[in-house]
Amino acid sequence: MTREPYRDGRSSAVRRPASIKDVAAAAGVSPTTVSHVLSGNRPVNEETAARVRGVVNRLGYVPASLARSLQAGSTSVIGLLIPDISNTFFAELAKGAEDAAHDLGYGLILCNTEFDADREDRYLGMIRSRFIDGMVYASGSPPSLRRLEALMGKFPIALADEEVDGLEGALIATADHEAGGRLAGAHLRELGHRRALMLTGPRALRSSAARAAGFVRAFGGEVVERVGDFKEDSGRRLVAAVLAEGLLDCTAVFAANDLMAFGALTALREAGLTVPHDVSVVGFDDIPVASLVDPPLTTVHQPAYDVGRTATAQLLQYVSRGEVPPASRHTLPVELKVRGSTAPPAR
Repeated sequence: MTREPYRDGRSSAVRRPASIKDVAAAAGVSPTTVSHVLSGNRPVNEETAARVRGVVNRLGYVPASLARSLQAGSTSVIGLLIPDISNTFFAELAKGAEDAAHDLGYGLILCNTEFDADREDRYLGMIRSRFIDGMVYASGSPPSLRRLEALMGKFPIALADEEVDGLEGALIATADHEAGGRLAGAHLRELGHRRALMLTGPRALRSSAARAAGFVRAFGGEVVERVGDFKEDSGRRLVAAVLAEGLLDCTAVFAANDLMAFGALTALREAGLTVPHDVSVVGFDDIPVASLVDPPLTTVHQPAYDVGRTATAQLLQYVSRGEVPPASRHTLPVELKVRGSTAPPAR
């Protein structure tokens, strides 16, 4: 991989690459200060740091360590794209990915898309223009297949927690979503529930569709479905709307993630209903706060940390050898955590 020779913008003459001394002189600071700004190892006044970063961008300065890596065809940096860092499930997944990368001597760039397809597309475009060795992709919205296919031609990709229809040859690490839905459905059926409200995520996501399919198959009773977006307010609004329409004669709610389950708990409480006496609620993910809400949430535990760590470790196993990862699947088991939000129906 080669870089364009440095030009200062004032002349068409080819110049030598900018050095750390050039950056320091242009920014009016010492080379040591430039080093501290770039490494983040020492605090630097924000105004000074901003000035240094501006000069770095203007001169196109590349640190010597990165330049050596580029000449060797490797940067020891990978990207991680997740949909919602405020959701502790994805925070745990990111921690697993970062730990695996650190253990193998790699750095990690984190991109948070906020479940926004346009924002995700911009991040994918940005990642494509950067020098990285691979990417771990945890989709939160229907992805741009064209963009991902283009990226796979540039560097290796591992899919974490989510498969992508039409993307061939990917390395996949995911929890068993369909089995998790079956565990939730079987639990409510065994308690005696025969009619349930199911709050799904976007059905274009395979994980959401698999959880819903597993639940319907195992529950065996009547299921009313409403589609949400995996956020807490989505669960609250969906349940409140069903209640306002007078449609909720269900004795149970299954939410495709814990945040929507929390929203369901709020809507039921605001309507004067008691969980689990009037309505049982089951979530999915088992994020840390699930055991602390009132009542503690019955939920499907999926190993977020292990999903992130497995996807990253498997990816870097091949990247470190300069090989393209073969298409493979690593499916991690899930388990049901029964807590206080479920009970036999009162009627």
